[in-house]
Amino acid sequence: MTRRGVLTASLAAAFFLFPLYPGFIGLTGAPVPGISLLPRALSLALFALVAAIAAYWCVLLFTTRGRPMPTLFPLAALPAAALLSALLGFDPRAGALFIAILVFGLIAHAAILRFAPLPRVLPAILGAYLVSGILAALLAIALVLVREPAGLYTIGHGRAIGTFVLPGELAGYLVLYVPVAFALTRAKALDLAPLAWTGVVLGALAFIMTFSRAGWVGMAAALAVFAILRRRDRGGVRIALAIGAVAIVVLVLIFNAHHDPSENFTRPAIWAAALRMAALFPFSGTGPFEFARLYGPFRTPGGELLAFHAHSVLLTIAAETGIVGVVALLFGWSRFVTALRARLRPSAPHAVVATGIAAGLIGTWVQGLIDTVSIVLFGLWLPFMALALVCAGPEPRAAAAVPPKTPRVFALAAVTLALLLGGVQLASDAVFSRMAARIALPAHLPHALGIAIYEDLARVVPLPFLDVILTKDALERGDLQAAEADAARIPPGTLASETRARVATQQGNEAEATRLYLEAGDNTALQMLVTRREMSSGLRSAYELESSIRDRLAAARTQPNALAESWWRLAGLAARLGNLSEAATDYAHATAIAPLNTKYLIDAGMLALRRNDPTTAATLFTRASEIDPADRSLYADLAAAARARAGASPRKPNPR
Repeated sequence: MTRRGVLTASLAAAFFLFPLYPGFIGLTGAPVPGISLLPRALSLALFALVAAIAAYWCVLLFTTRGRPMPTLFPLAALPAAALLSALLGFDPRAGALFIAILVFGLIAHAAILRFAPLPRVLPAILGAYLVSGILAALLAIALVLVREPAGLYTIGHGRAIGTFVLPGELAGYLVLYVPVAFALTRAKALDLAPLAWTGVVLGALAFIMTFSRAGWVGMAAALAVFAILRRRDRGGVRIALAIGAVAIVVLVLIFNAHHDPSENFTRPAIWAAALRMAALFPFSGTGPFEFARLYGPFRTPGGELLAFHAHSVLLTIAAETGIVGVVALLFGWSRFVTALRARLRPSAPHAVVATGIAAGLIGTWVQGLIDTVSIVLFGLWLPFMALALVCAGPEPRAAAAVPPKTPRVFALAAVTLALLLGGVQLASDAVFSRMAARIALPAHLPHALGIAIYEDLARVVPLPFLDVILTKDALERGDLQAAEADAARIPPGTLASETRARVATQQGNEAEATRLYLEAGDNTALQMLVTRREMSSGLRSAYELESSIRDRLAAARTQPNALAESWWRLAGLAARLGNLSEAATDYAHATAIAPLNTKYLIDAGMLALRRNDPTTAATLFTRASEIDPADRSLYADLAAAARARAGASPRKPNPR
């Protein structure tokens, strides 16, 4: 094979392998929120192959000459910011792999800019991309239809995932793929229309089967932008409005399809935690992939117990890399947009492809505002930004612009702001030093230093969350007087109620603590009180407190997941009290709110067997087995229900 052939094959291979890149998450220390189909050994081999390809490109880039790349160094700002954040963060090892992948993406960006314009290279890249997307879509669709692997089907509630770990990741990939494939159906010069139409059809079908609500919003934005950019008249606007209307109708109709309705309000609480994290780690953040490590102390009352990221690209970047990362991200994108606008000409041979890529990238941004899609951020953005520039046409020749001088006052303001934010970051690093890895810089900072800085800040700037942390620190030191004083400064609201409840608990005032925890809606703390009430006052008293919790959660309407859990606990307490009819009603409420939660269905089925209602039990167990085919113990439950219906004495089902 010639040198040109090897180069073309390497670029095509990189684009062909995109659907396998999500498997890299299994090589990190970060928790995996889904299931990867790639064995660890295969992921390691794939990473080695990608590294070898990147090294090969580096050699070619350094040994060949080409025109300057105006986007290369601006886009390098994000990997640089991520590296700085990792070195200053809570575990430098956590984001090392994905920083390396960002660097690979940057090398790919340079290689595409320099070599994709060569003869026959661009069709090879785009052809490999189309074939890869077709195979990825087919696999995702097939796995849903055969319900295998069972664990993957269960975790996705029957949504398409394939090799992408989570449905939202596949949706993010397709938000870019479908507009690009559609654009290629109209790019006559590339002669890829038959392959592209296949990609459009299968990609659209797989996308629909992801049932990703954030993905729907992103896809609608991508298609609307494509229509506006291709038809620069009122016709394009009308098409965009029609796409938006269809998207709204679809979202309304399938809003809870393959989603548990009890999870509808989980993201606002996570966004609130991310904003607090970004405010207290404002300079360089917590470190890449460290959101989950630091999430606990920033969790809002009643919020999700675990969050892997902020469910927003901007919030995730802000929390994990601070203002350094946010500025780097926006700077790189602004330079790309400027370069694309300068190059893009409607008459260019591949202008329609550049438009499709631009529309898809905008769609990923729209999706990214309400979800974090790792394959897009780490795998797709940098290579496709380069591909869009290549398809748009050559860079216009112009006289070298003299960069404007930055006024000294702005430079001074930037340095001052960096020092202020760095001071806040230093305090937070010290306060949360116990959560850092041993090799991390924050682990070596004294906790007392951070508290002292926080106390000074609290006197100057009214930040309620600072007072929450100070109250908690005072309680840990056993200084109830200081804790009361700190808690008293917090404005009325859920934070104030929860914090004052902690003070009341340590003071031994259980009645006041219960009242305040109910005000805050802190379900986790309340359940500890229910357990304590059961041990001290009996089941009836615990049931009454759980009923109060249920009423509080129902009135709030923002914690349906916790409300379903409360109904489930009420059912268990009622069954133990011997009120089986009340227990059945409570289980029905729980399953109505969270119809995809097999725990509720199984326990309701067990109760039905206890009430000698095998038909209802069989219905509930069957529904649970459809949701979770991986739970083999459900077959024993179904057999017990069948024997009961046949009039035989049912064998006791397997305990959970």
